[in-house]
Amino acid sequence: MVPMDTEDTPPDKEDDMRAVNAPLSLSDHFGFGTMIGLSPAMERVFSLARKIAASNATTVLITGETGTGKDLLARELHVNSARREQPFIEVNCSAIPETLLETELFGYEQGAFTDAKGRRRGLFELATGGTLFLDEIGYMTANLQVKLLKAIEEKRIHRVGGTHDLDVDIRIMAATNRNLEQAMRKGLFREDLFYRLNVISIELPPLREREDDILLLARHFVNHFCAEHQKERMVLSPRAERFLMSHRWPGNVREMKNAIERVVVLGESQIINPEDIRITVRHETTLVQPHGPGKDRIVLPIPETGIPYTEIERQVFGQVLTISGWNKSKAARILHIPRPRLLRKIAKYGLAPAIPVKDEE
Repeated sequence: MVPMDTEDTPPDKEDDMRAVNAPLSLSDHFGFGTMIGLSPAMERVFSLARKIAASNATTVLITGETGTGKDLLARELHVNSARREQPFIEVNCSAIPETLLETELFGYEQGAFTDAKGRRRGLFELATGGTLFLDEIGYMTANLQVKLLKAIEEKRIHRVGGTHDLDVDIRIMAATNRNLEQAMRKGLFREDLFYRLNVISIELPPLREREDDILLLARHFVNHFCAEHQKERMVLSPRAERFLMSHRWPGNVREMKNAIERVVVLGESQIINPEDIRITVRHETTLVQPHGPGKDRIVLPIPETGIPYTEIERQVFGQVLTISGWNKSKAARILHIPRPRLLRKIAKYGLAPAIPVKDEE
């Protein structure tokens, strides 16, 4: 549900306010390397990450939705580990065909196939002493899963076309946004590989479960991109902050980062308002009551050009009143606000039922 104002400050007055978005110092906040967050969910992630980085564990599984920062976490785990002086090599398993991925990982000998004009070392060898990060491992083919499992367990690899094994000393980090347990049930991912990777695992929560971090991250990105693009310092207005809090961020931190960079690059004012923020992913904010045959669903489409916060609020109040049959006490309970405040909003937006109804009192 879209969060509402705690006060009824007129939007035009808010636009004249300079929001106090003080530059962030990462040392002032809980974090892990360049990752920041104050939410309980991220505090748990950072605590676990510090333990993992300090350990000698050879495999780490990172899970989470797209855009939650799995690649960043993998890099920070490496940078904060004893292997920090050694290579960190990343490969996206879903972006390379199986035949090419095998040679990328394990290398090949001269003559192993038609175009093999010479010997080539694979990523396992190149990452010796350091970390090999296998992103989107959930989409690796069954054939390669077998070879990967063997390499992890034996700490040895075999170049394509080679005649002998090579010892490797690397830490394997794997990440996926795919539910590997479901993939196992469907026969798409090997159980033995899953359990080998899942000895130490860490899950990154989606941004919608990190409400305490939304404004922290938004202000950080504003300051970061102002410096990067040599723009005068910009700040988020109170309305812009409420707008950011109302979005569900299906693309998570990556979506927010891109949205803020776009605002900074294209913005012409030092005050960022909701109208300046283009959310390119259309989404729905839904509110569902415990009972009702489908008529209890609120849909708020967000166009690419954005939508003023006041319009979002007007639609939410109007649709909740419709759902409740214009029973104002019931609507206030749904919205978790006092009934007098609901009455002020009705007057503010000139809301009225399509068909006259009798008030409950």
